[in-house]
Amino acid sequence: MSKYRPRMVYVVAYTAIGAAIYYMLLFLPGVPIIGTGGKMEIGASLSPVLGILLGPLPGFSAVLIGNVLKFLTTPSIYSLPFIPAAPLSALTAGFLTEKKWRIPVVIMIIMLIIAMFTPPFNPVVDYWYVYLVAFYDKIAALILIPVTIWLLRRKIKSPYYFTALYILMFTSREFDKAFGCVIFAFPQVYQGIFGITKISVVRNLYLISPLYYLITYIVESLVAFIIAFTLIEAISRVPGLAENLHIRHLYRRE
Repeated sequence: MSKYRPRMVYVVAYTAIGAAIYYMLLFLPGVPIIGTGGKMEIGASLSPVLGILLGPLPGFSAVLIGNVLKFLTTPSIYSLPFIPAAPLSALTAGFLTEKKWRIPVVIMIIMLIIAMFTPPFNPVVDYWYVYLVAFYDKIAALILIPVTIWLLRRKIKSPYYFTALYILMFTSREFDKAFGCVIFAFPQVYQGIFGITKISVVRNLYLISPLYYLITYIVESLVAFIIAFTLIEAISRVPGLAENLHIRHLYRRE
């Protein structure tokens, strides 16, 4: 018990610090992505980094607390349904860092199945093309999960390791996007909150610029990868710090 309590103190403290940092990042302006006309939300794109640093549950908690605080300080009914999206990215990144694939796979499969029975995609035999355009990248992320685990088990600082870290970022961010796509497909959201009454309009929203969104996700993952790698390298050089953070799992070989 004496060893457990100090460990819990570290977890709670780091979670609180992570929540505060994430909360501040949410106020940064979006960064324009050249060639797409869109902007990258820095805070949300870095949610997997907290999962890597803190772990699945502390990372999830830190991002969730940050999102809730952001909603309470700048309330918007439009952002309310999407509060759990970014925390899922942190949760996934944390599990993948531990080389655990089952929970992320189950979560993604559940989201993909639920989406099939929502009005924009139901019946899926008729609107399979809408479903495919909306979730093709999420299905790809599901396939990449075992690839990520396999690569993470290779030699540290090898090309495999760098590739694994980038794919981990991309895959984790896709959980955020998958949740957003699923929750928006419910009438309570697209009609009750956004005021869209025609289901055809909702389907068209899912069909708009699928390649643009993929490019955005790739750029976001690249930024998160660079920041995560820099932090990992810096923290690993601080005596005693890496051992108290979740990134120690990246150096564990099985």
